[in-house]
Amino acid sequence: MNIFYYDIAVGLPIRQCFTYKSPVNIKKGKRVVVPFGKKTLVGVVVRKISQPNSFGKSGAIKEIISTDEEFVCFDKSIFNTILWASDYYHHPIGEVFFSFMPTILRKQSNKTITSLNEISDYEVNESNKSFKLTKEQELSLIKLKKIKKFKPSLIYGVTGSGKTEIYLQLAEKALKENKSILVLVPEINLTPQLVTRFKDRFKGDIGVYHSRLTPNQRFKVWLRSKFGEIKIVIGTRSSVLMPFENLGLIIVDEEHDQSYKQSEGFRFSGRDLAIKRAQLEDIPIFLGSATPSLQTLKLVQEKKYKKFDLLRRIDGKKPPKLIPLDITDSPLIGGMALQTMSIIGETIKKGEQVLIFINRRGFAPLYECDNCGWVASCNSCESNLVFHKSKNRLICHKCESVYRINKACPDCLSEELNVHGSGTERVEDILSTAYPKVPIIRVDYDSTRRKGSIEAIYEKVHNSEEAILVGTQMLSKGHDFPKVTLCIILNADGGLISPEINALEKISQQLIQVSGRAGRNNNLAKVIIQTRYPNDLNLKQIKTGDYQLVANQCLNLNKSLSLPPYSSICILRTTSSNPKSSLDFLNRASLTLDNRNGISLIGPLPSIPLKIKGNIRNHLVIKSPTKTYLNRVLKFLIKEFEIWPESKKVKWSFDIDPYDMS
Repeated sequence: MNIFYYDIAVGLPIRQCFTYKSPVNIKKGKRVVVPFGKKTLVGVVVRKISQPNSFGKSGAIKEIISTDEEFVCFDKSIFNTILWASDYYHHPIGEVFFSFMPTILRKQSNKTITSLNEISDYEVNESNKSFKLTKEQELSLIKLKKIKKFKPSLIYGVTGSGKTEIYLQLAEKALKENKSILVLVPEINLTPQLVTRFKDRFKGDIGVYHSRLTPNQRFKVWLRSKFGEIKIVIGTRSSVLMPFENLGLIIVDEEHDQSYKQSEGFRFSGRDLAIKRAQLEDIPIFLGSATPSLQTLKLVQEKKYKKFDLLRRIDGKKPPKLIPLDITDSPLIGGMALQTMSIIGETIKKGEQVLIFINRRGFAPLYECDNCGWVASCNSCESNLVFHKSKNRLICHKCESVYRINKACPDCLSEELNVHGSGTERVEDILSTAYPKVPIIRVDYDSTRRKGSIEAIYEKVHNSEEAILVGTQMLSKGHDFPKVTLCIILNADGGLISPEINALEKISQQLIQVSGRAGRNNNLAKVIIQTRYPNDLNLKQIKTGDYQLVANQCLNLNKSLSLPPYSSICILRTTSSNPKSSLDFLNRASLTLDNRNGISLIGPLPSIPLKIKGNIRNHLVIKSPTKTYLNRVLKFLIKEFEIWPESKKVKWSFDIDPYDMS
């Protein structure tokens, strides 16, 4: 009887595969069940090997328990993308495989990979196309439709320039060629509006894939996509390696958005993984944004990406003016100046809508004793508690722990406890009092977490005449609010004076994206930016609304300082219940790399916040002139870590191409 040997990856934070045997010849990418210690686990076949290198402590190689499944879980291009991702991000191979496997398939169950036989046919709803494209759209589409193979293309379009129509017509072309389409969006809350646009254009099922769906719902979409029963899927970063039958193109909407970067666990970029997948499958990929990332613009400059400009709105109207409002000497009501309140009132009287952007949820970020200065903070995190009036509770925004309101200060027993600062709830509360007859619509994590809530919010916005929208960064991304003629931006100064190396890129993207929500149908639309730094040089450039101008400045500065995208950065992050263990590990890593040519180090530094969920966090910034050299250095470090006693006392991970530098 023939015996075959296989390297199997299991979904554990272990940087190796495990060798098993089987009398059955198994394809790589297939799910199997294997014994692992006293447990049985689901694993993925990574490769067949001719002879095992080691027979383990027991002296015997265990046999695979189950190989019954007919179909592979990961087809060739997805399989190879995962191998690349594990190597590029230096993350345990099993966890990378399991990140892109439906939750239901990660454990043993009676669910198997099989066709559901629910085939959807597609037709184009021609009546939905009864309008004329702009000259820019026409010229761009002619060129974009000619792209047959891998050639990343940036669709650089100002807000309201008709990027979505470009996506729809590219998707139509793919469908007519019997190909499938993957559309990525950065946020769950952007899916309903885009799904509606696709459903209006195409008769046929549109697959949706994101974390708020149930495991069964996601599994069904995954199966139907894998077996070609649906040809269009719109999803967040978790859908980037969705299996398709004959994938024809990938669209990445709002390609610059930080939400494409996973912030915990396997810290991958959904955009970059999409680009790698498109390269391996040799298919077109289209990146859309009004504020492209510096990385993408650099690749355009180097002619590695092609850029297509949509610099005019489809209605021919100019983007709104950005007007700094000096609030240095102004009294604030819930974070809003009296002049701001007056401008809001004038807009409401005209029967128009106002959007207020404040990137803080909750009622107030500080709950403090006026007598002794005590501040309510989380027991598990180094983080102040935020007062949420709707729940009458204090909530930690780092670990989501909930606390009751103190009746007296725990330090001095004073009852002079007050809230300070403003969040979305406080702004909503003040405006509800000032304009009792006007709908005040709050859009943040708390108001959109229930199923159907974002759809209800859209309906309310579109069915109202005058209305005020109050929200966090959720409001800045890709939404179409045609009746909004005034945007108010609160708390912009934090981004203007931030010491982060990518602060200017972040704040310019955010302000220009928010401003893009206004004036879709109105030439007189305005964007008011409350600031204490009205003469800030960066703000003066941002207020022109010319993102390319700001981006070029960022690129030139970063090039002169050898900062990304002209260098590569990795952050070595550690967590430990013992502060000394964390620092000892990072200090040894720093000493190990100190004399390496081309490597620059910053730290070790405390992360912000220092403590989350009871663990102390620190980090070391590692900068290299190239990604290739950085990759080689990190592989060297991993081998070193394996023999260090310090590495057994901490949890460590690499954050490649970090978005958050703290």
